[in-house]
Amino acid sequence: HQGPGWKLFITLALMMGAFLYSVPRIQRHYTSTAVQLRKAIRANVLDVHYQPIVNLLTGHVVGAEALSRWSSKGTAIPSDTFIAAAEKSDLACELTRSVIRRVAEDYCTHLWACKDFYITINLSAQDILDPTFPDFVANILATYNLPASVMIFEVTEKAFLSPISAATQLNRLRACGHRIAIVDVGSSYSGLTFIESVPVDILKIDLVSITQDTLLAKDALWRHIAKIARTLELNVVAEGVDTQQQLSHLISEEVVFAQGCLFSKALPITALARRYFSMSGEHQYFHGLK
Repeated sequence: HQGPGWKLFITLALMMGAFLYSVPRIQRHYTSTAVQLRKAIRANVLDVHYQPIVNLLTGHVVGAEALSRWSSKGTAIPSDTFIAAAEKSDLACELTRSVIRRVAEDYCTHLWACKDFYITINLSAQDILDPTFPDFVANILATYNLPASVMIFEVTEKAFLSPISAATQLNRLRACGHRIAIVDVGSSYSGLTFIESVPVDILKIDLVSITQDTLLAKDALWRHIAKIARTLELNVVAEGVDTQQQLSHLISEEVVFAQGCLFSKALPITALARRYFSMSGEHQYFHGLK
């Protein structure tokens, strides 16, 4: 016969087992990328670096793409990792807003004397669906006394979960004075399908996804995209430009703007400002190409 004491012992043992089982799971949750990212955003410890965008005709830096950077305990967290975590959680909008605040702060501190200089900022699908986003941007610009033209918003086809909502949101941003860029076109026609339904000012051709053979081919899709953009009077920016050979082909198709390691890696804001104001070596990439 098992008495009450034995039953109590069994109950306590089961409770202890459940506790020991749940503790590691709770620890994993609170140390997960998303949870740590939330803390980092709210503590304002994320950084923003800027990859210069160059005018291939002049060699001048005309803008830069804002790229989030995060280090935890001295270790850099890959941007693909924490951006994916943000998009899978409810943090994508918070991350974008933290980038916009930092861009506005950096611009008015270091770039205010840079004539017609712009920063491109990536938007997520959640940003596109957030009706409060345009007002947030307007308030930030007003706070820092910046014109809307200093911020260009980049969107990928993944952001168009709802084409009607996307068109409404992007039209609102454009009406405020922002330009819109469609990103990652060049490897398929999918990026072009939105041109008729959403406002677009810039097409960004991603050379990272283009093979060497495709780059060289006379009938390559990226060449057709460059021609279409000229016909529609859209600007083209080539990103992922790492070699002189890529540059030669871009110039042959009259692509005017480019970014990539051939010109510069992503820079802290102080280095970007120095790069803008320094004219030494500006034309080293263009020697023999004109």
